[in-house]
Parts: sequence; C-alpha cells; structure tokens
Amino acid sequence: MSRPTIVVDLAQDPRFATDLAAGGVFVPACELVINDECDLVVRGASGELAVPARVVYIDPTKGAGLELLGFGPTIRDRIAALAVEPETTERIDLLDPDEADPTDDPAADGAPAKPANLLERLRGLSLAQQVKTANSPDPGTRMALERMYGKAVWEALIRNSRLTAPEVAKLARMGTMPRTLLENILANNAWLQIPEIRRALLANPRLGTDQITRVLRLMPKHELKVAATTTAYPFSVRDVAKRMINND
Repeated sequence: MSRPTIVVDLAQDPRFATDLAAGGVFVPACELVINDECDLVVRGASGELAVPARVVYIDPTKGAGLELLGFGPTIRDRIAALAVEPETTERIDLLDPDEADPTDDPAADGAPAKPANLLERLRGLSLAQQVKTANSPDPGTRMALERMYGKAVWEALIRNSRLTAPEVAKLARMGTMPRTLLENILANNAWLQIPEIRRALLANPRLGTDQITRVLRLMPKHELKVAATTTAYPFSVRDVAKRMINND
C-alpha cells in the first residue's frame, strides 16, 4: 500500500516556509493520524520537492503537524530555494560578481555599494554584531544567522523572546546543545506549553533525566502514552514516560 501524499504550497501561507526551515510543518485539514507516514510535496515558485514525513501532532479541529524525516541542511536549502522566483535564481547562479554590469553598481554614481542579499549582509559579522542581530524581530534574519554561525549565536537567540515555535524547536532538537542552554529553553514556561517544542526537547539525546521528567509532566495523558512508545525518542525518555504512566 502506497503512502498518502500531502501537498503544501509556499505561496498559500508564509508560515509554511518558516516552519519547514525548522524541519516540520502544520498542515490545516490534514486527516492523517498520529505516527502516519506520508510523502510531503512542497511546491514553490521554482518547482516542487517531495520529502518523507511523519505525523507527530494532531489537532482534531485544525489539522496535523508533520515532521520531515531525514531533515538536514540539504533538504532545508532545497526547500528554501523553491521560494525563489526562477528569474532571480538564474541571475544569482549566472552572474559573476567580477563581471557585473557597472551600470548596476550604485558605487558608479558615488553611492556606497550595498550587499545584494541577506546572506551577504550577514557574512563576516563580528561576535558583537552576531549577538545584536540575534535579537532581530525578523524570523528570516534569525534563521539565516543561525545557519551561518551555528552554536556561536545559540545563546543569544534563546534570549530573544520573539522566537517562533519552529525556531525554538529547531534549537531544542540540536544534539550538540549544551545542557545549560537547554535549561534556558526549559525555563521559558510559555515555550514549554507548545507541543512542538516539548517534542523537540524530548528528541534531544542530551536532555537529562530531571529535564525529561519536567517536560513529560506537562504532557496530557494521551501525549504521554505516545512518548512511551515513540522510537524516535531516546530510551531514557520512553522509560521515564512508561514509569509515569504506571504510577498513575
């Protein structure tokens, strides 16, 4: 039996691109059930991409949350490229900066040249500039900053209360995240109320037993049962979840 296919169009909702950049997406009116696997087709201005996904969250009245299987930098970058108009992609790929048309250069009129895109503006920032940029209100800027500088900006990003749930979930899932920074995420009660962030924390192999217990205690009973059997979670998470269920 073939897997179902779910289609999301990046042009329909800007949140799709933001969520997918963090490895998941909420699909309205999706009728799959928890742990179902499917082929997620992401459509954008320059084409489409099929990615295997699994249902990790259900809202009976609104839809389902999907986790991209095998998510990593390659898939993330390919999805990001889908949002780029074909004409823009062609210009970026083919135009050599050393051979650029001088008539397009603001410096030719005496004005200072400006970086062409976000990545160029973020390249080569000092540590102080990285920390300042991590406080940006723009999710796109924050995500690009994390992609470029990684762990150097994790602490500064976590201090930004304006992070979206997918951004926090991405950081919480990082297997190299120091326990002290995980503790900073756990200290934010508003973030812990979001199922996506709780699941991301539980998937992190560096989460300590005391931290696992704190997250599991916030879960409703049906989510706790799922945590006790989901093999995507470390054994320590499943073990604590089973003991909590048995003690009820």
